[in-house]
Amino acid sequence: MKFIASSSDVEKYLNIDIKEYFLIKNISTDSRSIKKDSFFIAIKGERFNGNDYVEEAFNKGAVLALVDDPRFANIKNNRIIYVKNTIQALATMAGNIINNYDGKVVAITGSNGKTTTTNIIASTLESSSSTLANFNNEIGLPLSIFNSSSKSDYLVYEIGASKFNDINYLSKILKPDIGVITNIGLSHLESLKNKQGVLKVKSEIVNNIKKDGFLIVPDENKSHLKHWKSLRSHINMVTFGLERSSDFHPLEINLNTNGVDFSVESKYLDKRFKINSKLEGNHNIVNILASCAVHYCLKKNINEITKNIESVIFNNSRSSKIKWIKGSTLIDDTYNANPDSARKSIDLLGNYNNKTYVILGDMLELGKYKKKLHKEIGKYAKLKGIDIFIGFGELAKHAVDGFGNDGIFFKEESELKNYLKQNISKKDVILIKGSRGMKMERFVNV
Repeated sequence: MKFIASSSDVEKYLNIDIKEYFLIKNISTDSRSIKKDSFFIAIKGERFNGNDYVEEAFNKGAVLALVDDPRFANIKNNRIIYVKNTIQALATMAGNIINNYDGKVVAITGSNGKTTTTNIIASTLESSSSTLANFNNEIGLPLSIFNSSSKSDYLVYEIGASKFNDINYLSKILKPDIGVITNIGLSHLESLKNKQGVLKVKSEIVNNIKKDGFLIVPDENKSHLKHWKSLRSHINMVTFGLERSSDFHPLEINLNTNGVDFSVESKYLDKRFKINSKLEGNHNIVNILASCAVHYCLKKNINEITKNIESVIFNNSRSSKIKWIKGSTLIDDTYNANPDSARKSIDLLGNYNNKTYVILGDMLELGKYKKKLHKEIGKYAKLKGIDIFIGFGELAKHAVDGFGNDGIFFKEESELKNYLKQNISKKDVILIKGSRGMKMERFVNV
């Protein structure tokens, strides 16, 4: 049973009176996705007003609508719920659900690896609910909560940020028993300015963790550890990372094109245990270690991870590996990009002995560092032995310049597609990556 499965649930968690009972099978903020027995939530954006589509939603089968346009304030319709601000109403409902929830809540943030780490934790915990798709913002998080099973013992959610106070806002809703920071990298620099800004916004989660809860963080920067400790000196802090100084660290690492094998060692465990995963790369070892730390903090048997980790495959992350043009191997990592995630994706190609291609679209929201950071990615790809580097987008030009010889820039979509059709062969391995705004997925289906 979902937390929001009927009008009675809306009534309970929004603290209002709804005179009629309605079954709710679907919750949506998009009138185009409305179907029978839906709960429509009208959201105002910069370029749209969901309140304009209430009638359309009802015509498509909505049974309730949450609205915040004053034109509805005095309408006597039991199916229309008027509030001053629908986004605030979402937060109120989600917060009340969490306040009445008896299980454990895990919140994951960080510059990279949030989705994969969330998937690992949720997939290896029995009786858990987790983030829907990429629903990790002020609208998406409440929707993820509404659609979670009320019978779950664990709620596992990722929370994202593009500006200051985002993580504070979301973690206040969740009041997590365990907060996880996957890493501090170069993302959203347009609004966060620099890495210290990223550290500051991701650290907003710390003060909203429950009193006897846990903060799980990467052991990759001693000044970061000191900062987190200073925010709450008595918090239970557990570290993870590739170095033996970490509370959870790997030994006997074997990286290959089929995944990773390694042993997990921790001062908190009586013995080492073996991990065999289809996830690739050092960065996924780190994601798995963070998940092991979560299991420990939840007092779960760590062996549950070894038993269930194989169910978490490459396709469960935001990357997927598929057969492509002429039988080649495509690593589709088109969901998003920043300099740190781009480096990690390039590292994956180092596990292959085949001819390798990187197709990079612009990495957006990098502020004044945008040209410099793109050029550095090109240089990094050259250093890692990438055979062909292809740039698409005005900023990607700088990455091609950084790569040097065997770097190719395309301005037109059709020209790049034609090049791929003509030049890709069976044994090649190709990575496609770029920020969401670049819509690099258009090159997957050539």
